[in-house]
Amino acid sequence: MVGAVVIGMVLASPFMLLFAALGPIVAVAGVVDGRRSARRHRRSEVERFDRECALFEQAIDHAHAVERREAERNTPHPPRSIADGGPAAALRIGIAPGRSSVAIEAPRRVGDSDDDRRLGRMLARAHQNPQLPALIARGHIVLDGRGLAADALARRLVHEPGVTLHRVTTGGEVAPSARPPAGASTITVLSATAVEVHEPGRPLRRVRPEFVTERQLEAARASMEPEGRLPAVVAWGALARHAETATGLLGVPIGMGETGVVAIDLVGSGPHALVGGTTGSGKSELLRALALGWAAAEPPSAAQLLCIDFKGGATFARLTELPHCVGLVTDLDPVVAQRAMRSLRAELRHRERILSDAGARDLRERPDLLPRLLVLVDEFATLTATFPELHGVFADIAARGRSLGMHLVLCTQHPASVVRDAIAANCPVRLSFRVTDAASGGIVGERARELIAAPPGRAMLVGENGTQPLQVAVIDDDDIDGVLERWSTHEAGGSTWCPPLPERLGVDDLPPIGGEPADDGAPAASRTSIDSITFGVLDDPDERARYRAQWRPSRDGSLVVLGASSSGRSTVLAVLAAGAGDDAPCIVLPATLPEAWQVLEELSARPPAATLLLCDGLDLLLADAGDRSIELLSRWDSAARAVRAAGGAVAASASSSSAGSSLLLGRFESRVQLRCADADEHALAGAPRGLFDRRAPAGRGWWRDLQLQVIEPATPLPVARAAPAPPWQPDPDRDVIVIAAHVDDVAERIAAAQLPHQVVRDVTAAIASTAPPDRSVALQPRILLATPAHWQSAWSLLSSARTQVSIAVIECDAADVRSLLGHREPLPPIDPGRAEIWLAEPNGSISRAASLLAGDPTRESSVRPDRGA
Repeated sequence: MVGAVVIGMVLASPFMLLFAALGPIVAVAGVVDGRRSARRHRRSEVERFDRECALFEQAIDHAHAVERREAERNTPHPPRSIADGGPAAALRIGIAPGRSSVAIEAPRRVGDSDDDRRLGRMLARAHQNPQLPALIARGHIVLDGRGLAADALARRLVHEPGVTLHRVTTGGEVAPSARPPAGASTITVLSATAVEVHEPGRPLRRVRPEFVTERQLEAARASMEPEGRLPAVVAWGALARHAETATGLLGVPIGMGETGVVAIDLVGSGPHALVGGTTGSGKSELLRALALGWAAAEPPSAAQLLCIDFKGGATFARLTELPHCVGLVTDLDPVVAQRAMRSLRAELRHRERILSDAGARDLRERPDLLPRLLVLVDEFATLTATFPELHGVFADIAARGRSLGMHLVLCTQHPASVVRDAIAANCPVRLSFRVTDAASGGIVGERARELIAAPPGRAMLVGENGTQPLQVAVIDDDDIDGVLERWSTHEAGGSTWCPPLPERLGVDDLPPIGGEPADDGAPAASRTSIDSITFGVLDDPDERARYRAQWRPSRDGSLVVLGASSSGRSTVLAVLAAGAGDDAPCIVLPATLPEAWQVLEELSARPPAATLLLCDGLDLLLADAGDRSIELLSRWDSAARAVRAAGGAVAASASSSSAGSSLLLGRFESRVQLRCADADEHALAGAPRGLFDRRAPAGRGWWRDLQLQVIEPATPLPVARAAPAPPWQPDPDRDVIVIAAHVDDVAERIAAAQLPHQVVRDVTAAIASTAPPDRSVALQPRILLATPAHWQSAWSLLSSARTQVSIAVIECDAADVRSLLGHREPLPPIDPGRAEIWLAEPNGSISRAASLLAGDPTRESSVRPDRGA
């Protein structure tokens, strides 16, 4: 301000005083802006601090969860000490907050602000885990409390090994005859969710108690039940320990009977078992116990498991982790299920060959040759309903499985009505769970009435020792972990079927030459110079083998490739074109109707030798032909016969959902069926029923009743053979008749082309004065131009002149050509948008031609492309 005043006085200019007035405004604005920026920075820092605090809270929760899981593994609930019969280091009584082992650096306190207090609260929370197992020392424990919660806790503590329980009497004192020694721990029951625990030398703790259910108690009492009474629940771990000490026990232990452990000996007393019972009666638990017992007894090199679950796959959860398990088959993937089921018969033949080569009739003579295979089937009825052909496969296994080391355990609700006699006759071991009436439990005879309204897991076993009731064991994750740890150093068994075909295959992935599926005995389709073309890999689950997919035109005839959009139809044709090589030149039919029509007529008349004719999208050509589709097919048939007669081959592709595909199937001797659009189309196409896979990759399909994966082509599909219309210009020495829908446009084009002809629009007078064709060339040639309507009025004159001059039909319909020229033969298709016309010669032939008189091809034509009269 002072500087502005001084300058104003020196310069004697009052305008400088305006700068003096701006000084306070700038100063105040600077202060306001600084405060606003400070507030924005403060808000930004607060938001950043909140985000970092939220992330820190999440890190604390994650660290506490990891610590809690580790503590749960060390001291699980329910305590294993009850079932194991031996004390652990400490007794877990419930859940309580406890000091966390998470080490967090404490921030330096700089004040008593809200942020400092917030950091302090987070630090305190980090060092205190809200849910950790609460442990107390075993020994003498005083339980003070009355009610259901105190009684339930007492029932649990009574069964804990190493614990002596002292209950407080009704008067609030411990019974004199059972006074605990000094230093006993005290548990005071406040409610069902809170107890107070006091241990000598430790502060009082408030704990949420954990109780043991009746089922868990029954599992603990299973080993202490007197003879003649079945336990309600049998733990598999306790059962396995009893089985180790039992004498004369053969087979796999599955439960507890009235006299002790019950086992199934499929090797000695089987070889197969049949299981029945209502839903929820315990059939799946039996399969789980049997699978785990089978794996626990022998290494993977001697015992294998194949699990088949047509209830979604939940029955064998985690059991597939066992190295003995060679596969899990479910109803969720019918393609894999079908391959696995067909591989069972191949497994039979494989085992027969191995035993035959070793000179053994039974695997018991040479148990070192092959591992025994246990096939567990849950819901056999659903399996055979989905794949009816499996009745024969399972009957074959039932008849020959004993000597080959293959054993079946078939579960279904009503075995008598589902399992055929050929299978049931070879299943001497039978188990029945809960039934609705005595008649539905026919597989165990008269004692089936004892199973009416039986509890889950209660079954009746029929075997070589007669009929006996039992309670099937229940397995848990710890049991599975124990078996996994036992065989952790052993290699897993190989699968009984080949892995699925990969989604992408190259030439290097082809199997060796020599393998090929059995021929169906069909006679040769035709003689051809093209020997064979490999275009993919075939999967044969019946032989557990893979072959090269080869198209042999002499055997397979012409080939059509059907499939949905993006299914790989063009890929197949590209592979065929690349596989034909230089010895068989490839001709790809153009995609436009006029050009394709012309190529077919040329091939019918003059087919080259040993040629491969390909058409990518023959159904689209038929749709483009419209009413002339039958004429197009007639020319296709003629060209195909001519090409094959000259030693060539024919292949085409089409959409399996198109209307024209039904017209094509009868014209091709062989078919490659790729992925369809839906299951209905898959069935109508003749592909294997029930094996539709919407997620199948491009190139996946079926060839000669085997699954196919097409290899990737080395080169793309060759460019279609060009068949442009031959160019035509009016003969400068002769008259020409032009029939045009738009005569003014054609007249302008004639003028622009600077033709030597004279354009005559009065065609009646002109035709009457038309000179003979051999008139003197000194006369100027004429172009007689008129619309179809004008030529119709002078039809007799046009007919007489037709035998003397050429006639060009521009931008007219086929109906005009037929009515004016009296032509009854099929007209070649043209595309007016590409400057194509019909040209009628004096000899009566009509051909397709291209002429500048038809206008600019880029200009939108008012006449649609001709697809038929």
